[in-house]
Amino acid sequence: MSVQIGEVVDGKYRVLERLGAGGMGEVYKVEHTFLKAIRVIKVIRPQISEAADAHDRFLREAQLATKVQHPNVATLHDFSALPDGSHYMVWEYIEGENLAQVIRRRGILPAGESIQLAIQSLAGLEAIHRAGIIHRDISPENLMITGTDRVKIIDLGVAKAEQGDYAVTQTGMFVGKLRYSSPEQLGFLQPGEKIDARADLYSLGVVLFEMLTGRPPFEATSPHQYFLQHAGGTNVQPLDLARVPDRLRPILARALERDRNRRFANAREFGDALEHVAARLPTQEDDTLRVTPLPAPLPAAAPTEIVAQPRARKRQTALFLVIALVMIVFGALVTWHYMSRPAPASAIVTNTIAAPKDTPASSVTVQVSPPPAPAPMPVPVPVPTSVPVPAPVVVAPVPVAPKKPAQKAAVTETEAPEEPLESETVPMYLEGGVGARNDSAIAAARERLHNVTRVALDARGDTDLVAQLRDRLAGLNLTVVDRADVIIRFYGTVTHLRFGRKMRAGEATILKNGRPIFRYQMKAEQYRVGDNPAEAFARVLSDVFR
Repeated sequence: MSVQIGEVVDGKYRVLERLGAGGMGEVYKVEHTFLKAIRVIKVIRPQISEAADAHDRFLREAQLATKVQHPNVATLHDFSALPDGSHYMVWEYIEGENLAQVIRRRGILPAGESIQLAIQSLAGLEAIHRAGIIHRDISPENLMITGTDRVKIIDLGVAKAEQGDYAVTQTGMFVGKLRYSSPEQLGFLQPGEKIDARADLYSLGVVLFEMLTGRPPFEATSPHQYFLQHAGGTNVQPLDLARVPDRLRPILARALERDRNRRFANAREFGDALEHVAARLPTQEDDTLRVTPLPAPLPAAAPTEIVAQPRARKRQTALFLVIALVMIVFGALVTWHYMSRPAPASAIVTNTIAAPKDTPASSVTVQVSPPPAPAPMPVPVPVPTSVPVPAPVVVAPVPVAPKKPAQKAAVTETEAPEEPLESETVPMYLEGGVGARNDSAIAAARERLHNVTRVALDARGDTDLVAQLRDRLAGLNLTVVDRADVIIRFYGTVTHLRFGRKMRAGEATILKNGRPIFRYQMKAEQYRVGDNPAEAFARVLSDVFR
């Protein structure tokens, strides 16, 4: 079916713009006439829809696709058939560009950015695979990058042609989807075996390789050569990882194994391996932005400066002499001033100090062992009238009060309560941490929060993050009220740095009846693409309140 600009499809989608066409059909930007929402319609060709059991397959996979609700996956809103027999899908409209356009515009991407894009893609694939869907067409063209550096997986394989979708350039270099296909997608399976989710992991490994090097790991001039590359044997092109950063070589080697049993078992395992590398990167900034330390100055530099500027050096020497002379004179004046002070009559300082019995408790007179003969009076030194003569010094004992144990400040209603003694037992979810521990923390929280539908939100930090978290809670079918048995406390910040880098940090606690039952932490880190603290915490909450 071919539609015209301004035409209303199925009585509710007004066509605004034609976005493109492919082997499966045509893509249009539309507006829902009732909801006033912008969507994308993909109209599938009738000859494809009328293929054997294609209708049942399209409907079954569309039903699965509607169950995928994840920030890294485009949302499927509608699926239906038109009177001429063609089917259409209605998808979320995404402002941005696909990864293929990014690579063409920028070339090789920095390792840190490539890892973050791959981690987001794997998070989306994990949600897709949990819904029972195999994408079967992971490629840079199907990974959209939004204006906020979020990855969105599009085209969930709801209507893929069985024979593949490829093309040849004018130079004869094959550039179609076969370059991202796994060996099993090309037919290299044992009898009785079927394609599974590990095919998508292979394809994403190819995409990650291309982000890091600017080229795919395998290239050919025809579809036949691509089949030969995956057929095995002595003539197979070896995987060249020389252009890949050292820490990523074992990960890519495993992801691109021809034998799927030697690859990562699932998207979570692949993502954890990349998170492990990302956590050990020196910085998240571009390698090209690292500053090389300056070399130490040459020994000859100092003599050269002395010869070139003799007058300046003499001035500096004279200045130092003047400063030193002023300090000597000042020290002499201070010494003369204190030496000229008369000794107080009520106290003669010696090494023995005792208080007589008849001395009141409020004062102490300092007594000295009697000398054998009275000391001669010192020669009086006239004291300038501008310098006041100090009064006799009376040393009074300072009563020392017994130390009292320090009292803890009272906690008002507006202050956060102190950590409970049993805080170490509260399950903790650490962003980017060990997958098994995080899963255990989510499972424990899910058990404690079963059937909870009302929560109170105490959120602080960036106002945009607070608003995002509140919206995400509503999307989880949670009613946010002022008072509830379950309180979600959240604090998150995002700071924009230079060169497109950002700093994020966040933490949260879920309390039930005043007791903490779950904690979340995102340690401060620099990043370019990925979830902000509110989005990341909401993703965890979607598993907790599932």
